Amino acid sequence: MKKLLGLIILILVAVVTMAQRPDGVVDFPTDTTTNAETVNYALASPTAITKNYAVTIALVPVNVSGTATVTAMPQGSLDGTSWYDLESSVSTVNNAGTVALTAFEYADANWKYYRVKLVSTGTGVSQFNGKLGLKKK
Repeated sequence: MKKLLGLIILILVAVVTMAQRPDGVVDFPTDTTTNAETVNYALASPTAITKNYAVTIALVPVNVSGTATVTAMPQGSLDGTSWYDLESSVSTVNNAGTVALTAFEYADANWKYYRVKLVSTGTGVSQFNGKLGLKKK
């Protein structure tokens, strides 16, 4: 019984420390936008990424109710505090109830931390699931 408990604890520690890990895909926690609000969609406990990785961020929006319009802007940070837009314009991921799966791809991991800024306007609830993928070059 002690060995089983020890194994379970070891597995839980390994799963928790894999957030934003190299050569893998991790899930963003599910989040929602409600009516007019801004949400910074990020990993719960990100680990800094080093260079030599390609980065992919995938968003899966679901229109829960209403006709909100939600835009997405991927952002990067070197310190986890100051964030910078990674695109020249926003991508609409929910257009008054019509959702679009969206992926952002970057050949080089120039930032240590990544998130997506979601801005909702109108009335309604949108739910988001996402993934962050890293591939060693």
